[in-house]
Amino acid sequence: MAGFWQRYVFGRWGRTATYAGILAAAFALVLVAGTAAVYMAMRSADADRLVTQSYQVRQIATRLLSVMQDAETGQRGYLLTNDESYLAPYNDARTSIAQISQTLESLTANETAQHTRVENLKPLVAERFDLLAQTIALNRAGQTDAARGFVASGRGKAVMDSVRSVIDAINDDERQTLTERQGDAAMARGWLLGLVIGSLAAAVALATFLARTAQGALAEARARARELEGEIALRRETQETLRQAQKIEAVGQLTGGIAHDFNNLLTIIMGNLDTLRRRIADTPEQTDIGALSSALTKPLDLAQQGARSAAQLTHRLLAFSRRQALDPARIDMNRLVTGMSDLLRRTLGENVNVETILAGGLWPTFADTNQLENALINLCVNARDAMPEGGRLTIETANTYLDDAYSRQFGDVAAGQYAMLSVTDTGGGIPPDLLARTFEPFFTTKPAGQGSGLGLAMVHGFVKQSGGHVRIYSEVGQGTTVKLYLPRLLKDDEPAAAPAPRPATDGAAPRAAARETILLVEDNEGVRDFARDALTDLGYTVLEAADAETALRLVAEETRIDLLFTDVVLPGMSGRELANRATALRPDLPVLFTTGYTRNAIIHHGRLDPGVQLLSKPFAQHDLARKVREMLDGRG
Repeated sequence: MAGFWQRYVFGRWGRTATYAGILAAAFALVLVAGTAAVYMAMRSADADRLVTQSYQVRQIATRLLSVMQDAETGQRGYLLTNDESYLAPYNDARTSIAQISQTLESLTANETAQHTRVENLKPLVAERFDLLAQTIALNRAGQTDAARGFVASGRGKAVMDSVRSVIDAINDDERQTLTERQGDAAMARGWLLGLVIGSLAAAVALATFLARTAQGALAEARARARELEGEIALRRETQETLRQAQKIEAVGQLTGGIAHDFNNLLTIIMGNLDTLRRRIADTPEQTDIGALSSALTKPLDLAQQGARSAAQLTHRLLAFSRRQALDPARIDMNRLVTGMSDLLRRTLGENVNVETILAGGLWPTFADTNQLENALINLCVNARDAMPEGGRLTIETANTYLDDAYSRQFGDVAAGQYAMLSVTDTGGGIPPDLLARTFEPFFTTKPAGQGSGLGLAMVHGFVKQSGGHVRIYSEVGQGTTVKLYLPRLLKDDEPAAAPAPRPATDGAAPRAAARETILLVEDNEGVRDFARDALTDLGYTVLEAADAETALRLVAEETRIDLLFTDVVLPGMSGRELANRATALRPDLPVLFTTGYTRNAIIHHGRLDPGVQLLSKPFAQHDLARKVREMLDGRG
């Protein structure tokens, strides 16, 4: 601080010694005035304390006399009525008199005359209570006349007169002392006020001096502040550029991974379709149909498998970005794990020992059952891949409370009650430098070709979209634990699904009943042609519309429509608006939506709106047949 004043104040005028003397004198004045003010403040406080003490002595002395009078009143009432309830004031007095006497003795401990009076008062009080006790005892023994005679003897009155005399003397002495102390307190306050005014004047003079001498320092400080602002702005620009570069790098990694996987899948699809075209073109006209079918089956199956893989990749990307359409229900995770145990053991193989630890009284949760099953399978498959030589995999459930401290530490989870599902392996673990990247899309530690890098990203997206939390704990050489926390369901009116039934995918597709008619609304001509042919092959009568206006006209004109099958995204009016207007015309009309991706037409907070039925694109004829049949059969 001394160096600061030398640089910025005294050095600017060249009269260092003069200003130093003025400053030292001002500081000395303030110090003396402040010290005196503190001393007088203590004197004033002490005087006020003594005044308060005098008031307290008089108050306690008067209180003692009043309590004794209450005791006498109670005794007399009891002697007159023989009613024990009249002794309540007497009993209260006996309880409180010792504390009152002790307080009075403590207040007068430093005053010899008053303390002597209090000491003389104590035996008088004790004697008076003894006399009261004797009369009460005589009356209780049936000697009422003796008790009254004891009162009439005047012994009690004489003692009480002595008590009053001592208390009067105490009050008179305190009254005189109070007058003196009030005078002392007033004088102390006067001195204190004068010293405070003097201190303020000295402080104002010092502040004025410091304000004038600091102007130059402030100007120089402002200049330095402007330089710092420029440096801060430059640093912010640099940090923003770095953040933008990191975002571009992340987007590049994501798009690169998508392009790589989709190009592979497109190569499979396009290559096998090209093989189909060539084989059909090169087939002689007299070729046996069985031989032709055999030649075309393999490339056709490969092309379909590539298309299904592309659809799965799309769903995984939507799960990672928390944009998939969830259909949540009440879930008992214990039942879900139990129902999947056989499937998991077959999937993981014999060299992985699967153990389950299921909590008793596990809280229900509310999530998409199919997505939770997929997440559990993903975690178990990752655990198996981490144990190539075999090992132990433990699936555990538990009730957990995440407190405010945990919420503040991680920031992406609300404090509260959660049902926890964890998967633990005994594999090699994950190095610390890679642990933070485990949820990044297309990041994987597996060898090339053995993992897409979307499994954990999909699990993370699903859990976060469900309002939950996911954490990974790992130690190299000790294994890895992944914990999923899903919020506890407190409502009891949600539909139960634990686990949800899996639709059958084998066997023939369910067909239409007689004369069943479906209104198909799809603006994409290729998709509309496929859906129309698929429904027609199943035996349905199909009415087509490329937009909502045409569809509404058909709803108004046609005599029979058993189901509305519409895309969510349509030109002009959306599929949701179309469904609302169509059901207003036909209240019993079931509606099946389809979409490749929708943000908020039928999905809010990541969940399907209540009562909404959705068939996600892409879909096959079997998926469409099952969903349509399910809705038509459930209509009744």
